[in-house]
Amino acid sequence: MLMNDKQKQFVHLRIAEGKSFQTISQELDVPVHILKEWTVTLMDYLEEKRIAEFDQIADENQVYPVPHFKYLAGLYSRLKNELDKRDFSGLPTDKLYYIFNHTHMELRHLLNEELDEPWDEYDNFDDFPEDEFE
Repeated sequence: MLMNDKQKQFVHLRIAEGKSFQTISQELDVPVHILKEWTVTLMDYLEEKRIAEFDQIADENQVYPVPHFKYLAGLYSRLKNELDKRDFSGLPTDKLYYIFNHTHMELRHLLNEELDEPWDEYDNFDDFPEDEFE
């Protein structure tokens, strides 16, 4: 695609720097309505550049699924090791229950199981549906 220098600058300012039409208009001394026309005529190129910019940022910051999962797994391991050293006797019951329930739900989620009826919805056994035990 043939572009003049101002159009190339427009693409850079809009995509890489995320500047508004008004700001770009002032910097390039091009009216906003012309910039909007360029947006229409350069739409495919702008989208291509936007995707490339996001891809570069994701690559630099290791936010793709596998590196992100490796990071979270390492963080989980470090947190688990620290928690294993601690005594929960000073933790209030409501917080201990919250951690227990949250951990239970996460494990179920990781196993791709849906809870039909979460345990914490019932205050006592009288609240369970009758057919639950049949």
